[in-house]
Amino acid sequence: MKLKLKLKLGLVVAASLALVACSDTNQPAGNESSSVASSEMTATSSAVETVAVSINVQEAGEDLPDANKEIKAEAGETLLEAMEKNYDITEKEGFISAVEGHEQDDKAGKYWLYTVNGEQAAVGAADYILEDGDTIVWNLDGM
Repeated sequence: MKLKLKLKLGLVVAASLALVACSDTNQPAGNESSSVASSEMTATSSAVETVAVSINVQEAGEDLPDANKEIKAEAGETLLEAMEKNYDITEKEGFISAVEGHEQDDKAGKYWLYTVNGEQAAVGAADYILEDGDTIVWNLDGM
């Protein structure tokens, strides 16, 4: 019985020594690391990177009055997030069905589709991450 107890105690001591030996000795003592991390976070959050994007809104290829905008979006922001911030839209499950009161018409086969830099979008607005210099054109038209 004493032998088992000594073996268990020996294993606990060996595991403790291994943990201490593997610890980071370069880390500052006390709360210094948390205050450094906090000041780094503050500096990072105050310098939010933005991207410049042009958004044009059309119906049957004609610009809607006062709907074209040059916006600044946060880096990593999706097109859907930018549309929600800058336009009056109706959206369901990532798909936009109305922009500035202009609604798509399922019976007439008119839907909101968008292009990015002249190319038809390959993903929905909820999945497209805006990039600096993008030109987005939304068009409500028949298919």
